Amino acid sequence: MTNPAWRVLAAPLIALFVLAGCGAADTPDAPTAAEAGATLKEHITRTFEGAQAKDVKVTDPGGKDVPCIEGKVKRTYAATARNDIGSGDPNTTLLAMVGALDLVAEYDLKAPAQPTEQDLANNKFRTHIVLSSPAEHVMVIRGETDCLLPG
Repeated sequence: MTNPAWRVLAAPLIALFVLAGCGAADTPDAPTAAEAGATLKEHITRTFEGAQAKDVKVTDPGGKDVPCIEGKVKRTYAATARNDIGSGDPNTTLLAMVGALDLVAEYDLKAPAQPTEQDLANNKFRTHIVLSSPAEHVMVIRGETDCLLPG
């Protein structure tokens, strides 16, 4: 014989498990690719400002929908700069960028940290940023949004 309490709880629990399998891009409050792209550009720009970057050069202006899957698109943005503070050691430069990004928004490490590169993501804003310092005094930040609805 089935417990009546189980019948009351079963339907909502099953619905919860089904919905948990849906991707965040399918939620009504997910940003559009254009909104996430604007946020990405702002986060990268503010990170350079916070890290006291000089001579910022945009290497990928973004602003275009890049086709993904199932009619969704992503946006990209990237720039390079230099940092004249301290010795210019790539590890120190990377730490300056990580600290500056941390003041802009909370990003989580996506992959194991490398000595001169960090791969980070923000699930709320649906953005992914890679910070790197491939040489002394060199700062490189590139990013992309998740695959989202255009707009």
